[in-house]
Amino acid sequence: MMVIEREIGQPQTRREAHAEAALTRAPGRLRTWLSVTDNTTMLIVFAVALVIGAWNVNGAPTYQDDEGTYVAQAVAVQAGGLAPYTYWYDHPPFGWIQLAILGWIPQALGLGAGSDLAAMRYVSAFLFAITATLVFLVARRMLVRRPFAVLAAAIFVCSPLSLTLGRQVFLDTVGVPWILFAFYLAISPRVAMWHHVGAGISFAIGVLSKLTLAAFGPALLLAMLDRTRWRSRAFSIVGFLGVGGLVIMLFPLMAALRGELISGAGHVSLQDGLAYQFLSRSGSGWIWEVGSPRNDLLQSWLFLDGYLIIGGLIGAALCAFTRRTRWIPVAILCFALPVFVGQGYLPAMYIVSGLPFFALAIGSGIHLVWRMLRTVLRTYLPRLSIGGSVLVAAVIGTAVLFIPVEQWLTRGFPLLASTDENKDWRSTLEWVSDNVPRDEVIVVPYSMWQDVSKQGWDDPWQAIVLEKVDLDSQFDQEHPGGVDEIDWIVEGPTVSPNIDYLDLDMMRTALESSHVVAEFGAWKIREVDHASVPNPSTDEEG
Repeated sequence: MMVIEREIGQPQTRREAHAEAALTRAPGRLRTWLSVTDNTTMLIVFAVALVIGAWNVNGAPTYQDDEGTYVAQAVAVQAGGLAPYTYWYDHPPFGWIQLAILGWIPQALGLGAGSDLAAMRYVSAFLFAITATLVFLVARRMLVRRPFAVLAAAIFVCSPLSLTLGRQVFLDTVGVPWILFAFYLAISPRVAMWHHVGAGISFAIGVLSKLTLAAFGPALLLAMLDRTRWRSRAFSIVGFLGVGGLVIMLFPLMAALRGELISGAGHVSLQDGLAYQFLSRSGSGWIWEVGSPRNDLLQSWLFLDGYLIIGGLIGAALCAFTRRTRWIPVAILCFALPVFVGQGYLPAMYIVSGLPFFALAIGSGIHLVWRMLRTVLRTYLPRLSIGGSVLVAAVIGTAVLFIPVEQWLTRGFPLLASTDENKDWRSTLEWVSDNVPRDEVIVVPYSMWQDVSKQGWDDPWQAIVLEKVDLDSQFDQEHPGGVDEIDWIVEGPTVSPNIDYLDLDMMRTALESSHVVAEFGAWKIREVDHASVPNPSTDEEG
């Protein structure tokens, strides 16, 4: 068998050399970088991922407060603002700006039955499918054999972690496709400068969608540079860093133009927002400390899909031995460092950004195993006739045996069944819409706030987000009577934990001074008993 030395120093068959040469031909049309079969496969991967992503997307998983936050901000963008309340630079607004743009489509089509949160879930399903498609495309750009590239995309789509967190309305869901597209451009075999400039722009948009995605920067640089030298290397580096840096600078530029770059009296600032997110926010404890929020979170990830995480780590170790895939273990290492080092705040949705890279590691690792087996068989058993397709099927079949099918069936696919985990949420919303007077003040958790407020409460200080009662000074200006001016409280499953975690004294008092009027599962509608609300002046005299 004739072999050709490839740039990563490993033998390459004539067929693989021809495939790589096809990728580097003249620019122009799509067929120069994807074959007809790849195009067809790509469309199938996208269509299947879209169907799975959208299937029962509003039935499960349950709506979360973070989702409600981003949906409310996206709707505010559609109305010409940045947020329904004061925007205080906790995140760059570019993530929910994208949600606002994409959200017009399901809203216009009437998807979500009038609920903005439900409509935005379909946007997440679309981004879920885009991510799966990019997993396939990045794998093919690394010359991973087509069946293994499809396997990588399938592992991502079918993972219980993806089906649970990857279909929710999070900024990570918005930013991850941009990061994957940046890698797709960076590892292009055509070392064209515009690919690297495009990679810098795409990476910057991903970071502006969710700041924590900046962790993948070192891996992206390695993916771009870890190849044989090319003449325009210096220009590519300058283009990548310069243009990407200029795009990222849009965030501080926006703050500067609004006079909110530096901390000061009487206004919010980018400095204060970043300081809160990275320095003063309550931490999650050490990963090694049993019972800490960080340790519990890691255990929950492993419970949902330990196969993907452990298998991804093993695949990453295999990928470290070839130049073409060497950036994958670096990407996973960059992702893992914030989890294992330090005690800062670690959100549950952080795992979303790592899922496609774990899937890529598994697909690429299995491809490397296949190549090794093929080489061994042809070297030591040259008379044994085993077709490539048979060997591919054998390797994939062996890999599938290690998949805990029972775990996927019990923890992932029930989300696609007809079960409705948000039935009580909808019943609560309907009761509030039918029974609560529009001239009375109601406090609602963020997971329901946007859909409650559009039922006739046009003033955000008439239908109020739970945390704003204690944490936003404007509440005192709008409601000088304090707790006594609150008439209704919608108590969801996160209300009491948030009151305790954030030490919301006024909301604790309001909750203790109320009684349940209606109840739907974990959701309760409470009416405040104004006669039992403590009088601050009386308490001070006592």
